[in-house]
Amino acid sequence: MRGKFFAVGVGPGDPELITLKAINTMKNSDVIAVPRSGASENIALKIAGAYIEGKTLLECDMPMIKDKEQLDRYHDQSAMEIGALLSKGKTVSFLTLGDPAIYSTVMYVHRRLTEQGFDTAIIPGIPSFCGAAASLNTSLCERDEMLHIIPATYKGHQAEELEGTRVLMKSGKKDYGAER
Repeated sequence: MRGKFFAVGVGPGDPELITLKAINTMKNSDVIAVPRSGASENIALKIAGAYIEGKTLLECDMPMIKDKEQLDRYHDQSAMEIGALLSKGKTVSFLTLGDPAIYSTVMYVHRRLTEQGFDTAIIPGIPSFCGAAASLNTSLCERDEMLHIIPATYKGHQAEELEGTRVLMKSGKKDYGAER
């Protein structure tokens, strides 16, 4: 019997904002996979720490680089390592910040495992921009107002031209002052 892979969103940073479904999925998993990007601290692991005590950890190299060929190799390697565990009947939860469906690296691994015929699922998490709006005690949009989610590196039309609320994701080290 083969195991199952879960892409698990752990929310925007507050451990109390992890969904019950995410907590139960992590607790019922044999292995917890986490991205290793080279940062000194693994934020997803820190957020979920109380819920995964005693679990086997698998660190997957997911460096913050732009070279697609190199990234493909890292994603292939992670899918191979996780696939080996799934083939042994292990259940694996791969933790990701926010929600897996919004600009998440875990989806590259999820796609590879799905294409290989493994049983996969996505466990949603609270996106960072929703967490930020809640922290500010405000809404992002109301009635017929538009909400735009845009990668900060987007090279198309200027985001400033869009009506409504604009959420810039994956800003990293982008210097917004230089563009004005």
